[in-house]
Amino acid sequence: MFTTPSVEEFQGLYGPFQVSELVLQRIWLKSAFDTSRLRADDGRSVAVTHPGDWNRLAGPDFKNAILSIGGERIEGDVEVHFSVRDWRGHGHGDNPEFDNVVLHVVLYPSKSDDLPTRTQSGMKVPTVSLLDCLWYDLEEYASEDSIVESTGMSVESAIESLLGNSAEQCRVILQQRAQDRWRMKCGYARKRIERLGWEGACHLAALEILGYSENRIPMLRVAGARSLADFREDPPTVEALYEIGGDLWTTRGTRPANYPRMRLDQYRKWVGEKPHWPKELEEWASQLPKELARVCRSTDEYRKTSGMPQLKRGVVAGIIGSKRFGGTKLDTLVCDGFLPLVFARTQVPVSQLWFHWYVGDAPLGARDSLRKLGVLEIRRFPLANGWVQGLLSLRLSEANRPSVPVLG
Repeated sequence: MFTTPSVEEFQGLYGPFQVSELVLQRIWLKSAFDTSRLRADDGRSVAVTHPGDWNRLAGPDFKNAILSIGGERIEGDVEVHFSVRDWRGHGHGDNPEFDNVVLHVVLYPSKSDDLPTRTQSGMKVPTVSLLDCLWYDLEEYASEDSIVESTGMSVESAIESLLGNSAEQCRVILQQRAQDRWRMKCGYARKRIERLGWEGACHLAALEILGYSENRIPMLRVAGARSLADFREDPPTVEALYEIGGDLWTTRGTRPANYPRMRLDQYRKWVGEKPHWPKELEEWASQLPKELARVCRSTDEYRKTSGMPQLKRGVVAGIIGSKRFGGTKLDTLVCDGFLPLVFARTQVPVSQLWFHWYVGDAPLGARDSLRKLGVLEIRRFPLANGWVQGLLSLRLSEANRPSVPVLG
Protein backbone atom coordinates (compact mmCIF):
# COMPACT_ATOMS: atom_id res chain seq x y z
CA MET A 1 0.00 0.00 0.00
CA PHE A 2 1.49 3.36 -1.06
CA THR A 3 1.02 6.45 1.09
CA THR A 4 0.08 9.86 -0.27
CA PRO A 5 2.58 12.54 0.86
CA SER A 6 1.27 15.76 2.37
CA VAL A 7 1.59 19.00 0.41
CA GLU A 8 1.94 22.54 1.79
CA GLU A 9 1.83 25.92 0.10
CA PHE A 10 4.59 28.50 0.53
CA GLN A 11 5.28 31.98 -0.78
CA GLY A 12 8.01 31.87 -3.42
CA LEU A 13 9.77 34.14 -5.88
CA TYR A 14 6.81 34.07 -8.27
CA GLY A 15 4.00 33.80 -5.76
CA PRO A 16 2.59 30.75 -3.96
CA PHE A 17 4.07 27.34 -4.72
CA GLN A 18 3.37 23.88 -3.36
CA VAL A 19 5.90 21.52 -1.83
CA SER A 20 5.37 17.85 -1.14
CA GLU A 21 6.68 16.07 1.95
CA LEU A 22 8.74 14.07 -0.54
CA VAL A 23 11.07 17.09 -0.82
CA LEU A 24 11.64 17.01 2.94
CA GLN A 25 12.21 13.28 2.76
CA ARG A 26 14.84 13.75 0.04
CA ILE A 27 16.54 16.44 2.10
CA TRP A 28 16.74 14.00 5.02
CA LEU A 29 17.81 11.07 2.82
CA LYS A 30 20.74 12.99 1.33
CA SER A 31 21.63 14.84 4.54
CA ALA A 32 21.29 17.98 2.40
CA PHE A 33 21.48 20.45 5.28
CA ASP A 34 23.93 21.66 7.91
CA THR A 35 24.03 18.52 10.04
CA SER A 36 26.33 20.15 12.60
CA ARG A 37 23.43 22.34 13.80
CA LEU A 38 20.91 19.54 14.27
CA ARG A 39 19.40 19.59 17.77
CA ALA A 40 16.51 17.71 19.35
CA ASP A 41 13.69 19.64 21.00
CA ASP A 42 15.24 18.85 24.40
CA GLY A 43 18.56 20.43 23.39
CA ARG A 44 20.54 17.26 22.72
CA SER A 45 22.77 17.13 19.65
CA VAL A 46 21.74 14.75 16.87
CA ALA A 47 24.23 13.12 14.50
CA VAL A 48 23.18 11.04 11.51
CA THR A 49 25.26 7.95 10.80
CA HIS A 50 22.65 6.46 8.46
CA PRO A 51 19.40 8.32 7.64
CA GLY A 52 17.59 5.02 7.17
CA ASP A 53 16.19 3.13 4.21
CA TRP A 54 13.58 5.20 2.38
CA ASN A 55 10.20 3.50 2.76
CA ARG A 56 7.70 4.51 0.07
CA LEU A 57 5.02 2.16 1.43
CA ALA A 58 2.84 2.40 4.54
CA GLY A 59 4.61 2.93 7.84
CA PRO A 60 7.49 5.20 8.87
CA ASP A 61 9.26 7.13 6.12
CA PHE A 62 12.69 5.69 6.93
CA LYS A 63 13.53 2.30 8.39
CA ASN A 64 16.66 1.15 10.22
CA ALA A 65 18.24 4.55 10.76
CA ILE A 66 21.40 4.85 12.84
CA LEU A 67 21.67 8.03 14.90
CA SER A 68 23.54 9.50 17.82
CA ILE A 69 21.34 11.55 20.16
CA GLY A 70 23.16 13.27 22.96
CA GLY A 71 26.11 10.96 22.32
CA GLU A 72 24.01 7.79 22.62
CA ARG A 73 23.77 5.45 19.64
CA ILE A 74 20.14 4.96 18.65
CA GLU A 75 18.75 2.63 15.96
CA GLY A 76 15.20 2.69 14.68
CA ASP A 77 12.78 4.40 12.33
CA VAL A 78 12.40 8.07 11.35
CA GLU A 79 9.20 9.91 10.41
CA VAL A 80 9.24 13.18 8.42
CA HIS A 81 6.54 15.89 8.53
CA PHE A 82 6.10 19.61 8.01
CA SER A 83 5.09 20.21 11.64
CA VAL A 84 4.94 18.38 14.98
CA ARG A 85 1.13 18.38 14.85
CA ASP A 86 1.16 16.22 11.73
CA TRP A 87 2.11 13.23 13.88
CA ARG A 88 -1.25 13.27 15.60
CA GLY A 89 -3.06 14.54 12.53
CA HIS A 90 -1.94 11.47 10.60
CA GLY A 91 -2.85 9.12 13.45
CA HIS A 92 0.67 7.81 13.99
CA GLY A 93 0.32 7.93 17.77
CA ASP A 94 -2.39 5.26 17.58
CA ASN A 95 -0.63 3.09 15.00
CA PRO A 96 1.64 0.26 16.27
CA GLU A 97 3.61 0.39 13.00
CA PHE A 98 5.19 3.60 14.33
CA ASP A 99 6.27 2.18 17.70
CA ASN A 100 9.88 1.85 16.50
CA VAL A 101 10.18 5.53 15.51
CA VAL A 102 13.15 7.05 17.36
CA LEU A 103 13.21 10.49 15.72
CA HIS A 104 10.52 12.84 14.41
CA VAL A 105 11.95 15.16 11.72
CA VAL A 106 9.92 18.29 10.95
CA LEU A 107 10.45 21.49 8.98
CA TYR A 108 9.05 24.00 11.49
CA PRO A 109 10.24 24.30 15.10
CA SER A 110 7.84 23.14 17.79
CA LYS A 111 5.40 25.70 19.20
CA SER A 112 4.82 26.21 22.91
CA ASP A 113 1.38 24.57 22.75
CA ASP A 114 2.47 21.55 20.67
CA LEU A 115 2.01 18.22 22.42
CA PRO A 116 5.08 15.96 22.52
CA THR A 117 5.41 13.23 19.93
CA ARG A 118 4.49 9.88 21.49
CA THR A 119 4.11 6.38 20.10
CA GLN A 120 1.15 4.10 20.84
CA SER A 121 3.18 2.51 23.63
CA GLY A 122 3.60 5.93 25.25
CA MET A 123 7.27 6.40 24.37
CA LYS A 124 8.26 10.07 23.87
CA VAL A 125 10.02 10.58 20.53
CA PRO A 126 12.60 13.39 20.22
CA THR A 127 11.85 15.94 17.50
CA VAL A 128 14.28 17.90 15.31
CA SER A 129 13.49 20.91 13.12
CA LEU A 130 15.31 21.34 9.81
CA LEU A 131 14.31 24.95 9.14
CA ASP A 132 17.37 26.62 10.68
CA CYS A 133 19.70 23.97 9.23
CA LEU A 134 18.76 24.38 5.55
CA TRP A 135 21.22 25.91 3.11
CA TYR A 136 18.47 27.33 0.88
CA ASP A 137 14.86 28.35 0.92
CA LEU A 138 12.52 25.41 0.41
CA GLU A 139 11.57 26.64 -3.07
CA GLU A 140 15.14 26.18 -4.22
CA TYR A 141 15.28 22.68 -2.75
CA ALA A 142 12.04 21.89 -4.57
CA SER A 143 13.31 22.95 -8.00
CA GLU A 144 13.99 19.98 -10.26
CA ASP A 145 17.69 20.72 -10.71
CA SER A 146 18.38 21.19 -7.01
CA ILE A 147 20.78 19.15 -4.89
CA VAL A 148 17.94 16.81 -3.86
CA GLU A 149 16.24 16.48 -7.22
CA SER A 150 17.40 15.45 -10.69
CA THR A 151 20.76 16.99 -11.59
CA GLY A 152 22.73 16.33 -14.75
CA MET A 153 19.76 14.98 -16.69
CA SER A 154 19.31 15.00 -20.45
CA VAL A 155 17.43 17.88 -22.06
CA GLU A 156 16.33 15.82 -25.05
CA SER A 157 12.68 15.86 -23.93
CA ALA A 158 12.70 19.67 -23.87
CA ILE A 159 12.72 19.95 -27.64
CA GLU A 160 9.38 18.17 -28.11
CA SER A 161 7.35 21.32 -27.42
CA LEU A 162 9.46 23.25 -29.93
CA LEU A 163 9.28 20.90 -32.88
CA GLY A 164 7.32 22.46 -35.73
CA ASN A 165 8.52 25.99 -34.98
CA SER A 166 11.04 27.73 -37.21
CA ALA A 167 14.60 28.21 -35.97
CA GLU A 168 13.89 31.89 -35.34
CA GLN A 169 10.74 31.10 -33.37
CA CYS A 170 12.68 28.57 -31.29
CA ARG A 171 15.29 31.22 -30.52
CA VAL A 172 12.62 33.65 -29.32
CA ILE A 173 11.03 31.02 -27.09
CA LEU A 174 14.37 29.92 -25.65
CA GLN A 175 15.36 33.54 -24.99
CA GLN A 176 12.12 34.07 -23.07
CA ARG A 177 12.55 30.87 -21.10
CA ALA A 178 16.19 31.68 -20.36
CA GLN A 179 15.10 35.02 -18.88
CA ASP A 180 12.74 33.12 -16.55
CA ARG A 181 15.73 31.10 -15.42
CA TRP A 182 17.89 34.21 -15.03
CA ARG A 183 15.30 35.86 -12.79
CA MET A 184 15.05 32.68 -10.72
CA LYS A 185 18.83 32.46 -10.26
CA CYS A 186 19.05 36.14 -9.29
CA GLY A 187 16.20 35.72 -6.83
CA TYR A 188 17.93 32.81 -5.15
CA ALA A 189 21.22 34.75 -5.10
CA ARG A 190 19.49 37.71 -3.44
CA LYS A 191 18.06 35.49 -0.71
CA ARG A 192 21.47 33.92 -0.08
CA ILE A 193 23.07 37.34 0.28
CA GLU A 194 20.33 38.40 2.70
CA ARG A 195 20.91 35.28 4.79
CA LEU A 196 24.69 34.87 4.60
CA GLY A 197 26.03 38.29 3.63
CA TRP A 198 27.95 39.02 0.43
CA GLU A 199 31.12 37.16 1.33
CA GLY A 200 29.28 34.16 2.75
CA ALA A 201 27.03 33.84 -0.32
CA CYS A 202 30.02 34.01 -2.68
CA HIS A 203 31.95 31.44 -0.64
CA LEU A 204 29.03 29.00 -0.59
CA ALA A 205 28.29 29.39 -4.30
CA ALA A 206 31.91 28.84 -5.33
CA LEU A 207 32.36 25.65 -3.32
CA GLU A 208 28.98 24.27 -4.41
CA ILE A 209 29.81 24.81 -8.08
CA LEU A 210 33.24 23.23 -7.66
CA GLY A 211 31.48 20.14 -6.33
CA TYR A 212 29.66 19.44 -9.62
CA SER A 213 26.40 17.52 -9.29
CA GLU A 214 28.10 14.55 -7.59
CA ASN A 215 29.74 16.42 -4.70
CA ARG A 216 27.65 19.54 -4.16
CA ILE A 217 26.36 18.41 -0.76
CA PRO A 218 29.75 17.67 0.86
CA MET A 219 31.11 20.92 -0.63
CA LEU A 220 28.22 22.79 0.98
CA ARG A 221 29.14 21.13 4.27
CA VAL A 222 32.66 22.45 3.86
CA ALA A 223 31.33 25.96 3.16
CA GLY A 224 29.15 25.81 6.26
CA ALA A 225 31.92 24.52 8.51
CA ARG A 226 34.77 26.75 7.27
CA SER A 227 34.07 30.36 6.31
CA LEU A 228 36.07 32.33 3.80
CA ALA A 229 37.68 34.11 6.76
CA ASP A 230 38.82 30.69 8.03
CA PHE A 231 40.38 29.91 4.65
CA ARG A 232 42.02 33.32 4.63
CA GLU A 233 43.33 33.56 8.19
CA ASP A 234 44.13 29.94 9.11
CA PRO A 235 43.92 27.83 5.93
CA PRO A 236 42.71 24.31 6.73
CA THR A 237 44.48 21.37 5.14
CA VAL A 238 42.90 19.48 2.29
CA GLU A 239 42.51 16.42 4.52
CA ALA A 240 40.78 18.46 7.23
CA LEU A 241 38.35 19.79 4.62
CA TYR A 242 37.82 16.35 3.17
CA GLU A 243 36.92 14.96 6.59
CA ILE A 244 34.07 17.50 6.86
CA GLY A 245 32.34 15.89 3.88
CA GLY A 246 32.60 12.46 5.53
CA ASP A 247 31.41 9.54 3.46
CA LEU A 248 29.33 11.76 1.14
CA TRP A 249 32.21 12.27 -1.29
CA THR A 250 32.17 10.32 -4.52
CA THR A 251 34.51 9.89 -7.47
CA ARG A 252 32.12 7.70 -9.44
CA GLY A 253 31.58 9.13 -12.91
CA THR A 254 34.02 11.94 -12.13
CA ARG A 255 37.13 12.72 -14.17
CA PRO A 256 40.39 12.75 -12.14
CA ALA A 257 40.69 16.53 -12.65
CA ASN A 258 37.43 16.93 -10.70
CA TYR A 259 38.22 14.64 -7.78
CA PRO A 260 37.16 16.29 -4.50
CA ARG A 261 40.61 16.62 -2.95
CA MET A 262 41.91 18.32 -6.09
CA ARG A 263 39.01 20.80 -6.17
CA LEU A 264 39.43 21.53 -2.46
CA ASP A 265 43.10 22.20 -2.98
CA GLN A 266 42.33 24.48 -5.92
CA TYR A 267 39.96 26.53 -3.79
CA ARG A 268 42.56 26.79 -1.02
CA LYS A 269 45.05 28.15 -3.54
CA TRP A 270 42.42 30.47 -5.03
CA VAL A 271 41.78 32.02 -1.61
CA GLY A 272 45.50 32.08 -0.94
CA GLU A 273 46.07 34.18 -4.04
CA LYS A 274 42.83 36.19 -3.84
CA PRO A 275 41.90 36.24 -0.13
CA HIS A 276 39.18 38.86 -0.66
CA TRP A 277 37.93 37.61 -4.00
CA PRO A 278 34.22 38.52 -3.38
CA LYS A 279 35.27 42.15 -3.01
CA GLU A 280 37.25 41.90 -6.24
CA LEU A 281 34.22 40.34 -7.95
CA GLU A 282 32.18 43.37 -6.90
CA GLU A 283 34.86 45.74 -8.19
CA TRP A 284 35.03 43.84 -11.51
CA ALA A 285 31.27 44.25 -11.89
CA SER A 286 31.41 47.98 -11.15
CA GLN A 287 33.81 48.47 -14.07
CA LEU A 288 31.71 46.63 -16.65
CA PRO A 289 30.76 48.87 -19.60
CA LYS A 290 27.13 49.95 -19.88
CA GLU A 291 27.07 48.61 -23.45
CA LEU A 292 26.78 45.10 -22.00
CA ALA A 293 23.05 45.67 -21.52
CA ARG A 294 22.58 46.18 -25.24
CA VAL A 295 20.53 43.57 -27.11
CA CYS A 296 22.32 42.36 -30.24
CA ARG A 297 21.06 40.52 -33.28
CA SER A 298 23.29 37.51 -32.66
CA THR A 299 25.59 35.92 -30.09
CA ASP A 300 28.55 36.47 -32.40
CA GLU A 301 27.81 40.21 -32.59
CA TYR A 302 27.37 40.49 -28.83
CA ARG A 303 30.63 38.72 -28.07
CA LYS A 304 32.54 40.98 -30.45
CA THR A 305 31.02 44.27 -29.31
CA SER A 306 31.30 43.40 -25.61
CA GLY A 307 34.88 42.18 -25.82
CA MET A 308 33.86 38.97 -24.08
CA PRO A 309 37.27 37.24 -24.42
CA GLN A 310 38.86 40.17 -22.60
CA LEU A 311 36.14 40.08 -19.94
CA LYS A 312 36.85 36.41 -19.37
CA ARG A 313 40.55 37.09 -18.98
CA GLY A 314 39.62 39.79 -16.48
CA VAL A 315 37.71 37.23 -14.41
CA VAL A 316 40.77 35.01 -14.25
CA ALA A 317 43.28 37.77 -13.52
CA GLY A 318 41.17 39.88 -11.18
CA ILE A 319 38.96 37.43 -9.29
CA ILE A 320 40.40 33.91 -9.42
CA GLY A 321 44.09 34.48 -10.03
CA SER A 322 46.18 32.10 -12.14
CA LYS A 323 44.57 29.65 -14.55
CA ARG A 324 43.62 26.94 -12.07
CA PHE A 325 40.05 26.80 -13.37
CA GLY A 326 39.75 26.57 -17.11
CA GLY A 327 37.24 25.51 -19.71
CA THR A 328 33.71 24.71 -18.69
CA LYS A 329 34.31 24.94 -14.94
CA LEU A 330 35.35 28.60 -15.19
CA ASP A 331 32.32 29.34 -17.37
CA THR A 332 30.01 27.59 -14.89
CA LEU A 333 31.44 29.69 -12.08
CA VAL A 334 30.66 32.82 -14.09
CA CYS A 335 27.15 31.83 -15.22
CA ASP A 336 25.82 30.00 -12.17
CA GLY A 337 27.74 31.89 -9.52
CA PHE A 338 29.31 35.25 -10.30
CA LEU A 339 26.77 36.94 -12.58
CA PRO A 340 23.58 36.18 -10.59
CA LEU A 341 25.36 37.25 -7.39
CA VAL A 342 26.64 40.42 -9.06
CA PHE A 343 23.18 41.43 -10.24
CA ALA A 344 21.59 40.65 -6.87
CA ARG A 345 24.25 42.75 -5.16
CA THR A 346 24.76 45.69 -7.53
CA GLN A 347 21.90 45.65 -10.07
CA VAL A 348 24.53 46.01 -12.83
CA PRO A 349 22.63 44.85 -15.96
CA VAL A 350 24.44 41.63 -16.89
CA SER A 351 21.57 39.47 -18.15
CA GLN A 352 22.69 39.74 -21.78
CA LEU A 353 26.26 38.94 -20.76
CA TRP A 354 24.94 35.88 -18.89
CA PHE A 355 22.91 34.78 -21.90
CA HIS A 356 25.70 35.04 -24.47
CA TRP A 357 28.51 33.81 -22.20
CA TYR A 358 30.33 30.60 -23.09
CA VAL A 359 28.64 27.35 -22.07
CA GLY A 360 29.77 25.76 -18.84
CA ASP A 361 28.88 22.25 -17.70
CA ALA A 362 25.97 21.67 -20.09
CA PRO A 363 23.55 18.76 -19.63
CA LEU A 364 23.80 15.68 -21.78
CA GLY A 365 22.47 16.21 -25.29
CA ALA A 366 22.12 20.01 -25.10
CA ARG A 367 24.22 20.74 -28.19
CA ASP A 368 22.52 18.03 -30.25
CA SER A 369 19.05 19.22 -29.20
CA LEU A 370 19.82 22.79 -30.23
CA ARG A 371 21.16 21.60 -33.57
CA LYS A 372 18.02 19.57 -34.23
CA LEU A 373 15.97 22.71 -33.67
CA GLY A 374 18.17 24.75 -35.99
CA VAL A 375 18.96 27.21 -33.18
CA LEU A 376 22.72 26.99 -33.62
CA GLU A 377 24.21 28.58 -36.70
CA ILE A 378 27.85 28.86 -37.71
CA ARG A 379 29.28 32.23 -36.69
CA ARG A 380 26.00 34.03 -35.88
CA PHE A 381 24.64 31.70 -33.20
CA PRO A 382 27.35 29.52 -31.62
CA LEU A 383 26.54 27.51 -28.53
CA ALA A 384 25.91 29.91 -25.63
CA ASN A 385 24.82 29.66 -22.03
CA GLY A 386 21.39 31.18 -22.70
CA TRP A 387 20.30 28.55 -25.23
CA VAL A 388 21.11 25.79 -22.75
CA GLN A 389 19.35 27.65 -19.93
CA GLY A 390 16.27 27.99 -22.11
CA LEU A 391 16.25 24.23 -22.68
CA LEU A 392 16.60 23.63 -18.95
CA SER A 393 13.67 25.91 -18.25
CA LEU A 394 11.55 23.91 -20.69
CA ARG A 395 12.63 20.60 -19.16
CA LEU A 396 11.93 21.59 -15.59
CA SER A 397 8.49 21.45 -14.03
CA GLU A 398 6.33 24.42 -14.96
CA ALA A 399 4.00 24.14 -11.98
CA ASN A 400 5.54 27.11 -10.20
CA ARG A 401 7.00 29.07 -13.12
CA PRO A 402 5.46 31.82 -15.26
CA SER A 403 4.07 30.39 -18.47
CA VAL A 404 5.61 31.44 -21.77
CA PRO A 405 3.44 31.23 -24.92
CA VAL A 406 4.65 29.11 -27.80
CA LEU A 407 4.86 31.19 -30.95
CA GLY A 408 2.97 29.78 -33.89
